Amino acid sequence: MIEKQVATVPQHIWEDGRPARLRVWEGEYNVASWVRITGATGPLELAIVYTDEAGEHRARVDSAVIRADGSALLSGMVKLRFTGQVGQVLVTLGLGDAKMRFVVEELYVQRRGSVLNRADKLISNY
Repeated sequence: MIEKQVATVPQHIWEDGRPARLRVWEGEYNVASWVRITGATGPLELAIVYTDEAGEHRARVDSAVIRADGSALLSGMVKLRFTGQVGQVLVTLGLGDAKMRFVVEELYVQRRGSVLNRADKLISNY
């Protein structure tokens, strides 16, 4: 798969609800995205990739197989386990064919149990 970075998740989203003074902590996040695909068919995968003191981690959110030009809704819940200082948290899209072209029409990342607000909507193309 060809991995493309879609967005950087702001710190206030992934750090929301972090227990004070813990070196290792976990959070569950709802992630959802509408993606429009053109140019080729094949597998598509939405993931969260992040770095912390324990290294680089990858959590698959959802996947689909694209059979024609159109849109796909990829969504799911991921549990992320952080150790120490966190680098960046990214949303990535894996493309099964180099000829696939994509537009992310909507992208949400929200910590489970948090109230959804406008800042959780990372991308919007109206």
